[in-house]
Amino acid sequence: MAKTVASSPATTLVPTQGRILAIDILRGLAIMWVVLYHLYTDVQYPDILSVRDTFKAVPDAFAEAQFPGALTSLSDAVLRTGYLGVPLFMTLSGLSLTLAAMRREMLLSQAPRFFLQRFRRVMIPYWAGFAYTLVFLAGLAFVQWQREGGDSFWHFYTHGDVTLDRGQIFAGALMVPRAFRNEWRFAPEGSLWFVLVIVQYYLLFPLLWSALRRIGPWLFLLATLCVQLFFVSATVAIDGNLFESAHLVETMAPFRIFEFAVGMAGGYLMVRRPQLMLEYTQAPLDIAGIVFIGLMLFIGGCMLDPFRGSAIVLQAPMLVLGMSLMFLPLVMKVPGKLEVSVPGRVFAWIGVISYTVLIINEPMRSVTHTMRAEHAAFAWHVLWIGVLYIPLTLLLARPAAVLLGLVERDSNVGNGAQPPPTPRRGNRTALHR
Repeated sequence: MAKTVASSPATTLVPTQGRILAIDILRGLAIMWVVLYHLYTDVQYPDILSVRDTFKAVPDAFAEAQFPGALTSLSDAVLRTGYLGVPLFMTLSGLSLTLAAMRREMLLSQAPRFFLQRFRRVMIPYWAGFAYTLVFLAGLAFVQWQREGGDSFWHFYTHGDVTLDRGQIFAGALMVPRAFRNEWRFAPEGSLWFVLVIVQYYLLFPLLWSALRRIGPWLFLLATLCVQLFFVSATVAIDGNLFESAHLVETMAPFRIFEFAVGMAGGYLMVRRPQLMLEYTQAPLDIAGIVFIGLMLFIGGCMLDPFRGSAIVLQAPMLVLGMSLMFLPLVMKVPGKLEVSVPGRVFAWIGVISYTVLIINEPMRSVTHTMRAEHAAFAWHVLWIGVLYIPLTLLLARPAAVLLGLVERDSNVGNGAQPPPTPRRGNRTALHR
């Protein structure tokens, strides 16, 4: 049963200053989902099922009463879809930017300053990650050259785990050429392809923000959905599926603008219509219903066959809406035990340094690939994958974030020392059945 929130100026979902820890926790979840997806696919390669087949294996295992196998199939389904942490992250970016803009009452005239600030915080780490990747790959090539010999260091460097030809360097250094060719979109630091998308969202944000304020959240969502469906439908009509144009569909904003718009609309409603948001995210039955609808949309999107029919154009919107609904109650909840719990603090800590987590993690994948290609002993696989891979990623990401100016040295959030959260005014006292 939905709860009605009393109309009161005290009812608010957004603090006037400081971070919303629930968003940081979700960022941490999204980034670790991506990292674990990378690890899962690197370990499973080449025995990786499609998303659809991975999901179909879950009910099959339960139907045969193979419960250990069913749990394995379920974990495979979660890990196999870890790449969807990126659209979840994009949705959270739209949410955060909108909340920041509404706090400051941002005007269109302030757009240049806004973009310069965001551009600096995104591109300096990007180029640092680009340089770090090249240096890391050089170190790995040097080890192989010394151990194996037979060719020059340059051969090992340019023909190693990542092919470093002129096109890859060109696309990686300038970023924009990633959208020109399929083989360039992950060049050469694969995880940072999303930066091209986020920069486009930053450029579009002032205009999108103005449109959102003018037409309201519902028409705004409809308009952005129509834009995305038009571009993706045109691609399917031309190519028959989305794989031939993956460089466009994955990296160009018109093909995926809805994910960012969902976050923007959510931020707008949190500030302007908190009563509406709270009304359906407080009662246990309402929460269960929202999460169930989101889960059904998510599973339905995962089950669409990318090779058959035009229904594939609905996949991305279904997945984005599904994830947004599943995690909506977390963003709307009154701060409490979750935010001060150890898992909550850990994921919030990861969420703050999420950008550098990806920067640090991507080159480390080449070690996993090289060990597999060289048939390293099982003990070395256990040491690297089971003991060192995740801890090294997180431990190196924090100083990298400090060095690149993404977090403050004495930040409480960055240190994991979260102060006890204060319940948002009006969330409990203004509620009644």
